[in-house]
Amino acid sequence: MRSLARKLLVWPMLLLSLLVTVRLLFGRDFRLPTTTVLFRDDGGISTLDGSHTNLQQDAGPSGLPVFAPGMYMAGRQPRNESACRWYHGLPDILSYPSSRLRWSPEIGEKSPYRVLPFVLLGAVEVTYSLPQVTLSTHATADQVYGIVELAKRWEGPLSLAVFAPGLDAGLAVAQLDRACRCEPAMYKVSVHLVFPASRPPALSAIGRTQGDCAASDLQLRPAETERRKRQMTYPVNVARNVARTVANTSRVLVSDIELLPSARLASSFMEMVHQRPPKHGVVFVVPVFEIESYEPPPDTKSELLAACRAGLAVYFHRFVCPHCQRFPGLTRWMVRSDPGRIRPLIVTKREYPHHRWEPVFIGTRDDPLYTEEMSWEGKQDKMAQMFEMCLLNYRLVVLDGAFLVHTPGIKRKTNKINTATQNFFRPHEKKNARIYQRVIKHLIKRYPVNRRCAQ
Repeated sequence: MRSLARKLLVWPMLLLSLLVTVRLLFGRDFRLPTTTVLFRDDGGISTLDGSHTNLQQDAGPSGLPVFAPGMYMAGRQPRNESACRWYHGLPDILSYPSSRLRWSPEIGEKSPYRVLPFVLLGAVEVTYSLPQVTLSTHATADQVYGIVELAKRWEGPLSLAVFAPGLDAGLAVAQLDRACRCEPAMYKVSVHLVFPASRPPALSAIGRTQGDCAASDLQLRPAETERRKRQMTYPVNVARNVARTVANTSRVLVSDIELLPSARLASSFMEMVHQRPPKHGVVFVVPVFEIESYEPPPDTKSELLAACRAGLAVYFHRFVCPHCQRFPGLTRWMVRSDPGRIRPLIVTKREYPHHRWEPVFIGTRDDPLYTEEMSWEGKQDKMAQMFEMCLLNYRLVVLDGAFLVHTPGIKRKTNKINTATQNFFRPHEKKNARIYQRVIKHLIKRYPVNRRCAQ
């Protein structure tokens, strides 16, 4: 009887523990999507099985605002002085000699894109005293104001590459000017313009519009951009490569402008590595999560875990692409309490069954470049780089106590179909797929065979 009683007690406890773990990992929604989805710039997604869905961010409780870059400065008025060091006549005019232009880092002079580096330069004499790891990020013109959130949170220098064809440069400059007169931490930021050779940057009539430091008057303009009107693809990997290669530190974190770092990520990371120079073939993975749009982005792991337990946060892309950001060691990461510092969790490789994983990591300027022919619209734009890193036998150290959180909102699928959007994105998806296969064949010939580096 005692043995039976013990069994009856143990099994419910095991079941309860399993349910708690599943809730930590997946939040409130236990349904797995059955299709592979591709993200769109207008908030929707296309699926590879021919159907179409829209991303939907849950509406918050009544009265709770949805997160937007700079909302912490609502009501604050821009200062007359700027925290930034502008070049080429900016922010009032834009004038530069053609000798200042560069080609894109990977393709070089055959690239259809040009780069005007350092239109805004971080205070070099000050940034040398900061943690020596650069957050290298990128944006289209309508996303630029997200840099204030990164500058406020990131302790080290920042490098931002902006895709600014034609008059889109004017919108980008207007947002940067507002940011420089509102957020003192912008002194750490350097900015570089990327544009098609046929559409050089030009200032528009937007200028210094009247508005507060939340800059809602400048952020609500995505439909007005030249990129949207002309249906131009976003050369996301050109922007990534530019932001990384011009960094003034050997260590770089290449990330998206919507991903906010946890508190003291840069300084804690440098403490973990004891300020030592980077080792070749070793990168440090920063786990990525997403939180409901009406919740404040967490600063610490304790805050993030509390949000996960409440069903308010999940690992990134949990509901739309489970394999993309489900990193090895996720269960262990979730059940461990906040260490109060950054430390290694596990050491892994980008090998089967994690061959579709697209980690965000702290690496170096010398790591393999991103394939610049791939557009953002075609997706899978980081896969070729990860395949090359696998063939090079890179070790990936997953970090505990550090994370990135995507804003705003948790991405979910609905069943709304948009045929026009599907028709626009499908050729770009096919083009990226062809480029990927061509690059993979080249890499297989270039490096020793490793069959665990599945495509």
